[in-house]
Amino acid sequence: MQRLKFIDALRGIAIIMVILHHSHPNFAGVDNYFLPVYLDDILQNGDKGVTLFFLMSAYTLCLSFGKKKEIEYKPVRNYFLRRIFRIVPLYYFTILMVSLIQINTLSAVSVAANVFFVHGLNPNWTNSTIPGGWTIGIEALFYLLFPFLFYRIKSVYGAINITLAFIVAAKIVTSVMSKNPPLKDGVWWSVFVYENIISQLPVFLMGICLYHISNHKSDSTQLFKSYKTYCFIAALILVHLSGGNLFKAHYLFAIAFAFLAYGLSVYPTSILVNKFTIWVGKLSYSLYLVHLLIANLLVKYNLNHYGSNASAEVFIRFAVIFSVSVCISWVTYTLIEVPGQELGTRIIKKLESKRKVQLTFPA
Repeated sequence: MQRLKFIDALRGIAIIMVILHHSHPNFAGVDNYFLPVYLDDILQNGDKGVTLFFLMSAYTLCLSFGKKKEIEYKPVRNYFLRRIFRIVPLYYFTILMVSLIQINTLSAVSVAANVFFVHGLNPNWTNSTIPGGWTIGIEALFYLLFPFLFYRIKSVYGAINITLAFIVAAKIVTSVMSKNPPLKDGVWWSVFVYENIISQLPVFLMGICLYHISNHKSDSTQLFKSYKTYCFIAALILVHLSGGNLFKAHYLFAIAFAFLAYGLSVYPTSILVNKFTIWVGKLSYSLYLVHLLIANLLVKYNLNHYGSNASAEVFIRFAVIFSVSVCISWVTYTLIEVPGQELGTRIIKKLESKRKVQLTFPA
């Protein structure tokens, strides 16, 4: 239970970070503002809450799949069913809401890409239907890759080595992408360079590393092989410090979050793991999708300015977006998320029970 509590708490912290990020004056359409440097840095880095989401997603998928594969007849099939009923109902509902309130100008192609969760593959689709929808698109791609990664990565050092290799690969690919933008809008392309799956995959892999580290038992064979990993890490750090810039900010945040998660799994301090963060964490998926709609509606109807003091405005804006989003998210969580997951569970149980009957009464 403690493990589940700390996971929900970290999700709660992650969504609070993201909402703080979207409370920045930039997202409210304010051009001339003054914020203390420390506050501006906190708000700008709030987007790393998504990094924490990706990290914990990989970790929890490993925990869940690792247990289910031992007791289920078709764990991979059931895994995909769980993922579908976890994200699809609320995401489709959000697409409907966006079309009704007309935040974005929707195109048939972009909507279709979102319906089939391939919008993370094209910069023209990533956020053109649902604001911030890129994260769900990337998460869906992670879901497709996960079973292969889980069966392929079987040790701590294997996980670390693959993660480091993909950090190098991501550096090469994103560098080429940055220097060869196919779009006239350079800002839009630079956002996609950061948001694409190649850039984000090392973060997901760090979550798999966290799982293996958490479940690692002393093994002399593994320890003997570890020297290669240590040399690999040392080499990459030296390249980074020599100007290679391999470890992007979101990778460093992911490493820090992994240490934090490991620490909280052992000692869930009440400062971070408490009733409030756990409760917010349970609503985090709904909150992520809802809060961006609320923020955009505030801008659309010019309800996003609360005074001349930029710092005070940030906290008022956060309070407004957070409080309204929590109220709506509790409804969507109760009426859409939970019933969707329960339906998926019933379908899986029915499929598994059919197999048990077949084994009991062979044809």
